[in-house]
Amino acid sequence: MKNLEQRAAGLCFELPDGTPVAKLGIIITLYFKEGYTAGKKLKIIDCFGKFNDEFGAHLNGLLQDSYKQLTSESLKKAFTKIRSSSGNERCELHLTSASSTKEAADYGISVLNSREVHEDSDRSYIKLVLPWDFIASDEGLTTYRTWVKYLCNQVEAEHGYGGLSTALPFDYDSYMPIEYELAQKYTGLDVDSMPHSLASELIDHIKGVNWQTIIGNSFIANLGGEPALRQKLSSRSDIDFVNYDNGLIIQAGEYPQLGAEGRDELDAYIAVNKILKPVRIPEPDQIHHYSPHGNCFEEESTKRWYARFDRE
Repeated sequence: MKNLEQRAAGLCFELPDGTPVAKLGIIITLYFKEGYTAGKKLKIIDCFGKFNDEFGAHLNGLLQDSYKQLTSESLKKAFTKIRSSSGNERCELHLTSASSTKEAADYGISVLNSREVHEDSDRSYIKLVLPWDFIASDEGLTTYRTWVKYLCNQVEAEHGYGGLSTALPFDYDSYMPIEYELAQKYTGLDVDSMPHSLASELIDHIKGVNWQTIIGNSFIANLGGEPALRQKLSSRSDIDFVNYDNGLIIQAGEYPQLGAEGRDELDAYIAVNKILKPVRIPEPDQIHHYSPHGNCFEEESTKRWYARFDRE
């Protein structure tokens, strides 16, 4: 964590008026099936209720169609809207510590479900954001890992990832170049400003690895089964395995790493990547769309980013 502490300030950016537009966060992003069902919607509501109970003191806003102040009444209405929605209505909800859509958050949870009409050709996602230093204490680290397993079980995660990432505002378009530049410098950073854009791509493949890599049973079977997977990584004392109801959480190292240029911090990530590469998406669409504000991920840089942990 010492390395991280020394570099963290350089990964945060503010506007001249002091508005934070990029922060270093620790995330969990999970993709799952059947987010359109009534049962899964109730599970999602449970996740949001638990997050509000645990982190509500840090939260300011709720986004569902528009930004509004988070109150017990606004949250109740948001839950009612999800609960009463049909299978073909998209349910999107964000709880955030940000005071507007133009501010990067320290704390947040978000979801966007799939539609029944798309059946198995689309995925829902749920994402949690915490401050990077939340895991600096033993208590915080345990809480984070508990949340990873809890969310995996709640939504019956197909796959996902957790680790360090640049947190941008809800209105992120102007700040994608910051995410791009930081990702060029720090390969341990996940690029995750647009998790919704991958929902129809990540059906038969995973996005890739990070500090926490979540793979469901169908992917484990494609890799030869859990015993074979564990055996291939058995020589690594720095890689930890935790089962959840529908699969496996693989942790690469005690703490997440930035992977600063010129530093060999990511051996555990590279080892996990080598084993999971067969189920990684082979032809990903570019991570960012065009931005007039600076360089962003286009086709070639996207391919390089997905292959950043590949070694011959």
